Amino acid sequence: MSKTLYIIDDHAMVKNGLKSWLDTYSDWKVIGIYATSQECYDALSSSEHPAIIICDVQLANETGFGIVKNITDQYSDIKCVMYSMYDTAGFVMQALDCGAKGYVSKASSEEELIKCLEAVYADQNYIEAKMQMAQSKIEPILSFLTKQEKRVFEEILKGLSNDEISKELNLSGHSVENYVSRLYDKLGIFSRIDILEKYR
Repeated sequence: MSKTLYIIDDHAMVKNGLKSWLDTYSDWKVIGIYATSQECYDALSSSEHPAIIICDVQLANETGFGIVKNITDQYSDIKCVMYSMYDTAGFVMQALDCGAKGYVSKASSEEELIKCLEAVYADQNYIEAKMQMAQSKIEPILSFLTKQEKRVFEEILKGLSNDEISKELNLSGHSVENYVSRLYDKLGIFSRIDILEKYR
């Protein structure tokens, strides 16, 4: 498959600027730019599929995580890269869980994004260099966590409070407290601050 891209981002300056830079300074060709998941799905059903889709984590009325999961589940020929202002481990974990093959922050250089695209195109996963250390600390403990504990862990690393986690995961406050307590026991730590300092 040729080096073609879709970009999904609801900020016109970001997606147009990124398209212009890639078209000018790389051998990647942007064949579609979209602000919503529906625009992207419509294009996928009627147009040439790209090799990679670059998707923002947070769009106006939806998250990129759901988009990446849907695309990964439905189109085995397309790989997804998340490109976001968020650069903490919780967002990277959730992106990988949803099927993303790469994660790069918008604060990174264009060259870093190209490294990511080339790695993903070659069937490798790629996490921006400054986030790799946190990810390397997290990976060894994931096998000890249940699916729900892992979700709560992700949300803590994203900076959410127990109340916010309750709403995000549709869990009771009591359930969230239990999961957080279990995480403390399994990780051998005593507070939320310890989690953030050690793994974020």
